[in-house]
Amino acid sequence: MALFDNPFDAKRRLARGGCSCGAHASQAAHDAESAAAPTGEAALERAVDGAVMRALFPHDAERRAFLRSVGAATALAAVSQFFPTKFAAEAFAQAGKPEKTDLKVGFIPITCATPIIMAKPMGFYEKQGLNVEVVKTAG
Repeated sequence: MALFDNPFDAKRRLARGGCSCGAHASQAAHDAESAAAPTGEAALERAVDGAVMRALFPHDAERRAFLRSVGAATALAAVSQFFPTKFAAEAFAQAGKPEKTDLKVGFIPITCATPIIMAKPMGFYEKQGLNVEVVKTAG
């Protein structure tokens, strides 16, 4: 199971098999679903829509009941009347480059600092347009 999978989903297979994430019967099915996932502006709009729905209905059961009763498209249309999600997505897209790109990130060498440390050699900082120097602090 991946870290953010629902552990209470009875349909979710517990054993990995078929693909790299373990959720698909084959690697081809995994690749097909990954290719169909929204990217760019569509992904940003979907993230804003999801954030708005979670803000309006913070409890999963209430949100799912609402979506089940009216449908996702109708719910999104109704919410869009009061909160223009497209304009919010455009505002996020126009944010552009970060204000500062040259950063020094300090860390104390403990296990939970691993993501900070490993992001540099894996290129995550550069992917976001940042030039990060990871510095071990005395501690």
